[in-house]
Amino acid sequence: MEEPVRTGAARAMQIGLGAVPANRTGEAYIDTFATAAQYADTIVIQRPPPWADFLPGAEISDATTATTTLETGLLSQYPWLTVMFAIDVTDPAVQRARAADLPAAIDPVEGFKSEELRASLLAYTAYVAKNYHPQYLAIGVEINMLYERSRAQFDAFVVLYREMYDQAKAASPGTLVFPTFQLEDLLGRLDEVHDPHWEVLDPFRGKMDALAVTTYPFAGNIRAASDISPDYYEELTHHFDGPVIVAPAGYPSAPVEGKALVGTEQDQNAFLQRLLQDADRLGFAMVSWVAARDPASGTGGVTASLRDTGLRRADGANKAAWTTWEAWAGRPLAK
Repeated sequence: MEEPVRTGAARAMQIGLGAVPANRTGEAYIDTFATAAQYADTIVIQRPPPWADFLPGAEISDATTATTTLETGLLSQYPWLTVMFAIDVTDPAVQRARAADLPAAIDPVEGFKSEELRASLLAYTAYVAKNYHPQYLAIGVEINMLYERSRAQFDAFVVLYREMYDQAKAASPGTLVFPTFQLEDLLGRLDEVHDPHWEVLDPFRGKMDALAVTTYPFAGNIRAASDISPDYYEELTHHFDGPVIVAPAGYPSAPVEGKALVGTEQDQNAFLQRLLQDADRLGFAMVSWVAARDPASGTGGVTASLRDTGLRRADGANKAAWTTWEAWAGRPLAK
């Protein structure tokens, strides 16, 4: 594939797609890179650390080596495609209240206070930075959810994060390093209603190169994209003087069980249009969408509530929102 020719009005904002496949085959995963190379500027790779591979004295497994070889090989085929790598350290199955997928060598109760975990994460951070040299590196995904549910573990993570930040910058100085925050939880619009907790950003200031959020407004109490307040995304610019990133966003094209939202393709498209227009107007650095196609349930940390969030159906058929995405992708990125 050659780099796509883009025409029309230039946009300053990058757009990205998640490396989340429509099914659990290697071919489908490889296809996520080809799709991003044609219809995005950035691909977002998100996964938990392979903790055991990076414990002191351990050897990197064949599986980790093969994955790295595959992904870096694909990126070399599409040199115009940049990468955001997200080291996903907490467990979404329990609202991110603990470290994810720990091996037996690490006490889950000790969690981020563990010296073994610390050593593993520092080594893995250096490995990712050296092998991928990502434009963006997220260390900790939706980390404010840990703040809300396990303050002691959050405090321990902050100490470790600051070391990981330094490790990443030493290995890849040009990489922007940051955690991500879950916007709806930060605003107090999920299971526990509360005033916005912007103070969760404070421990990271000075070692946070961008303010990055995930956003799934349907997970709160809205019924349609039109319910989202006019200043919903503008407020992000009031709390950080630097690049603002949405990574990722998601919104379903079909009803979600247990939620008030009545999902439709038209409502998904209305949300995408609103998000891209707001982000462009506000000068965001990048907006990514969770997946180009409806993701396989349980793949890559994607929960069942995200199964209809693709811009295309799993078989590749376009939804209404794909036309909007394709139009934005077809515009050149300003130099």
